[in-house]
Amino acid sequence: MMTLLLIAIPSLYYLVLSFVAPSRVAVATATVTIEAPIEWLFHMIAIDRRQAFRSDLREVIVTSNKRWRELAFDSPPVDYEEVRSVTNHLFEAHFKGFGFRGTWLVRFTKDTDKVTTLFIYEEIQVKQPLLRPIVKLIYPLQDAVNRFVADLFDAIDTANPITV
Repeated sequence: MMTLLLIAIPSLYYLVLSFVAPSRVAVATATVTIEAPIEWLFHMIAIDRRQAFRSDLREVIVTSNKRWRELAFDSPPVDYEEVRSVTNHLFEAHFKGFGFRGTWLVRFTKDTDKVTTLFIYEEIQVKQPLLRPIVKLIYPLQDAVNRFVADLFDAIDTANPITV
């Protein structure tokens, strides 16, 4: 009887938590000032779908000028669709994968000819209530955004866009 209670109570708690938890399970943001021209950064982030600078991507399959699929090393495929793009100001894409969807938004602010500030926002929503607590606990969304920023800094060091 005691074993049954030890299993039933956490299971019941998890079940209730799954359906009470909001579908928006993770939000990550970053604001960074980068020594690179706004045009170069906008091209790297919003136009060049290959995203070759990213260390987490195995491959990107471009299906149209507004749609692409990212194949990462450590997660399932994610399909993206550009929903808004204002040259050198804003880029927004919606994405979806197995059991989740989300938004990726980057705002570009020109500080000087060679310095740009980026505001990056990512949000994930999970459709299946039973997956929400798991995704919230195991998917480090802020880590993913931080890795994107680190990869971008590495690309700047490699490409030296200030002289481009």
